[in-house]
Amino acid sequence: MKAARVPATARITVLLVAAALVAAGCSSDDGRATGNAADTKPAAASAGSSTGPGNGTGGADSTPGTGTASGQPDPAAPPAPATAAPRGAADPALKDFYAQKPAWKPCPADPTQRGADRGLQCARLRVPLDYADPAAKTTEIAVYRMPATGPASARIGSLATNPGGPGSGVRDTVVNLADSKPTLAARYDIVGFDPRGTGDSTPVVCADGPLMDRLQSIDPTPRDAAAVDAAAAVLKDFGRSCAARIGDLLPHLGTGEAADDMDILRGVLGDERLNYVGTSYGTYLGARYADRHPDRVGRFVLDGLLDPASDRTALAREQAQGFDAAFRAFAADCIGRAGCPFTGDADAAARQMRAMLDKLSDTPARAGGRTLDEAMASTVVCGYLYHPAQWPRLRTLVAALARGDAAPMIGAFDSYADRGDDGAYADSSLDGYFEINCADGRFLSAQEAARLGREITATAPVLGPSVVWSWAADCVAPGPDFATPLDGTRLPGMLLVSTTRDPATPHVAAPRVRGQLPASRLVTYNGDGHVAIYRQNACVDRAVDRHLLDGTLPGADVRCA
Repeated sequence: MKAARVPATARITVLLVAAALVAAGCSSDDGRATGNAADTKPAAASAGSSTGPGNGTGGADSTPGTGTASGQPDPAAPPAPATAAPRGAADPALKDFYAQKPAWKPCPADPTQRGADRGLQCARLRVPLDYADPAAKTTEIAVYRMPATGPASARIGSLATNPGGPGSGVRDTVVNLADSKPTLAARYDIVGFDPRGTGDSTPVVCADGPLMDRLQSIDPTPRDAAAVDAAAAVLKDFGRSCAARIGDLLPHLGTGEAADDMDILRGVLGDERLNYVGTSYGTYLGARYADRHPDRVGRFVLDGLLDPASDRTALAREQAQGFDAAFRAFAADCIGRAGCPFTGDADAAARQMRAMLDKLSDTPARAGGRTLDEAMASTVVCGYLYHPAQWPRLRTLVAALARGDAAPMIGAFDSYADRGDDGAYADSSLDGYFEINCADGRFLSAQEAARLGREITATAPVLGPSVVWSWAADCVAPGPDFATPLDGTRLPGMLLVSTTRDPATPHVAAPRVRGQLPASRLVTYNGDGHVAIYRQNACVDRAVDRHLLDGTLPGADVRCA
């Protein structure tokens, strides 16, 4: 999810936790956490709506497959009872949706994305706008596929993936997974879909540039009730603007709908069970899929764990503490290096950074006709904590700010948020992050954020308030917060992965999720940054490959250096 006030590319993400942020400065998921750690900036996305009757794109004359493409059952999953069927496919009203045949074509060139000329295929699927009334309106989702590179005789089936956010599209992630995991790409079709409201699936656009600027600059340390009221007014304006632009798609953007859409994709692809790699918010999507379709769970890898039993307050608190812990790790690495602006130890660095942010809260810095406030600076700092490879750049940015030069930090914010010189936000995932979390009921009110932000300064004084405020919104159609544990007795073993100093999905949640899934195994990566699966760590890779290729899990939980 996201945790900052910048869109996936702009603010850091939190979910709940993991790409474009909302209201105050950090987010739980940058939406591109699955990309290369050497990426030059932390990540962001787009907007729209779709209705209209119909039984789906493509023909309705086929039937969903009843096995994996290799024709072999998955040894990692218990056999489904003879009468078992996906929750959705058991409904006759959904028959035509599961019977679609995707019309795969080479993806059109997109200069902002990778994979256009590398074999990536695109298609579209029709799904019900409202699963409670599937015969009424429908909407489309964009789907992607990198066909398996190995011989057909060795093909296992499809491997779906989701990079997190929420608010992020999946196109880049499909390519990244295929590129970085050639052993998997040889035996699986790597597939994914843009969840509703993201990427090319009726992407939501909530606001123009000036309103986005106001949202990105909500003060995460409001000094009085009037400041909290002012923040609440911005959140209200943004929420109403979203509702006006999104229309009847608004209440149907939640994770539950995305999970049901994912099962239609599974059925259309002909896989009896879903094989899946989810990172950050993608672990929450995977958990909700398992809740709704337990008999269709295949080989699952969930990296960067969100606890589905935690409510929004607990998630915001733990993420705030996670980002502060990540800042201290960055500061400890910085101290003693050439150009580091901090002196003393990590505790002293935290006080020095907090003093810089307090100064920006009191008097925003000016450079080239622009201003830099606490929220914007916090967004940048949070964004560059996602990957240790970005720490040298963060060191340079903070050093410039300490010298009184705000221009580099403003430039970094604009790059992260995809804010152009004209003030327009070109590719923000903030809108999708906002509305998906609203549909899930995962946001705090301004008043709740202000209280928790004050409380969190005791344990997360540097970035904690900004992270908390990224969980604040005024939702026009808020959904219920389903903070419920997984029923692991119904589920096969999954491979769970967690990084000890992950800022966006803190490791503290991992033992709790592991406890809900007694047949699963937990791989703990002792390191920094968000998620571990793309870090080319031999220990992590070995466990992931064995589970996805052979259907086996470690005999016990594993700790990787």
